[in-house]
Amino acid sequence: MSPQSPSNSSISTDNDQSGKNPAAAFGANEWLVDEIYQQYLQDPNSVDRAWWDFFADYKPGAAAAASSAPSGTAAAGAAA
Repeated sequence: MSPQSPSNSSISTDNDQSGKNPAAAFGANEWLVDEIYQQYLQDPNSVDRAWWDFFADYKPGAAAAASSAPSGTAAAGAAA
């Protein structure tokens, strides 16, 4: 198979994403999803309706808490 041949290896079939940040699928653009979500919270009509279903069950706090816990622990250890 040539390097330019289409491959299905880049398609994620991982269905076990419970507890993971749904915005993580956006990779480096995750920050943009967070900004759009904040805008959605202030005024849902200010964002495209295509985002409404995504944000209906979006929980950014769970992933943020999980990612900030190690850094918080490291900061507490450095302070001691």
